[in-house]
Amino acid sequence: MRKKTKICTILLIGILVQSVQAADRLPVSSWDRVSAMAAVQSIDITSAVNSIGDLSSLADAESTLNGLRLVHARTDWPLPAREAVIYRFTQSLAALPREAVASEVMHYLGDFQPRVLVPHEDHGDAFVPLFNIRAAAAGVENRWKRTEATTTANMLLGKDPDGLIENYLQSTDRNLRFGYLDALQQAGPVKAGKVQSVALRHLADTPGLTPVLGATIEVTGDSNAIRELLIYGSGAGLSQVLRNIGQQLQTDEVASLLSMTVELAPASNAALAIAAWWPRLHHDPVSRDLLLRTLGDPVLGVAAALALAKSPDNLTIRMLQKTADSNSMAAHRARMALEVNRAQLLGEAQR
Repeated sequence: MRKKTKICTILLIGILVQSVQAADRLPVSSWDRVSAMAAVQSIDITSAVNSIGDLSSLADAESTLNGLRLVHARTDWPLPAREAVIYRFTQSLAALPREAVASEVMHYLGDFQPRVLVPHEDHGDAFVPLFNIRAAAAGVENRWKRTEATTTANMLLGKDPDGLIENYLQSTDRNLRFGYLDALQQAGPVKAGKVQSVALRHLADTPGLTPVLGATIEVTGDSNAIRELLIYGSGAGLSQVLRNIGQQLQTDEVASLLSMTVELAPASNAALAIAAWWPRLHHDPVSRDLLLRTLGDPVLGVAAALALAKSPDNLTIRMLQKTADSNSMAAHRARMALEVNRAQLLGEAQR
């Protein structure tokens, strides 16, 4: 009896492998999105995902891979439903620690070739996977990297702030850097303050610390750190940091910072601050007058004009019209602001 059972098991595995290999050789299938999603709804996706494996079995590569292959080979389920199950299963792995999932499972998902294609939402002649399982697997890997970096940063917080800064700067993977920033944003003021002190010492020579300083400012709210950031910060992360600061502070504090930035900060940083903070300040008369005076600035005038063009009130429009009535540089920028505003209003009316 035991020998017969073993033979049946071997035969079943052989049939399963042949079915999967045959399925892999099938051509891709194009669907319209509505029909494909209707096919997905024809089965219980949640139950099907659970049948592949749970936390107690995912580290067993053979068991989990067999579950995935069984789903992939089922001919009683429409193809979109099968791929939906595997896609949802892949997404669910992000909530688990890396060690809970066998590496072979991630290799399988990372190499998965989706066969259900639907028209691109913006370009109907182009087709894209309805369920991009390979991208979902990459997203899981990225989530794990970020979580692991957060754990490392939490161990360094308060104990070795210099080491945390060094690790951040040496990380070339953006997911690792995001993990460090997550830890800083979740830290208390004392631990964040220690990292902030290190970042401030090196910021002038290492502008790559701009996101680190920004994350600590969200915790400490330190006004001196904000001023140093405005003067010495730079890079792709500065714009987001400035937006975060603008949301965190009181309106009068943001207005005061904008005035200081226009006067003292590098023009590139001042332009970013104007763009980031004007939506918060466009009802503030002091900030409005500041930007109107800045229209004549050779470098910042364009940034001021573009800001003033966004949702101006009637008084701002009248002041722009008054400024525009001459041949000065400020008048040219005022006319630019009025023209940009009219174009925006026309575009909104046509939508």
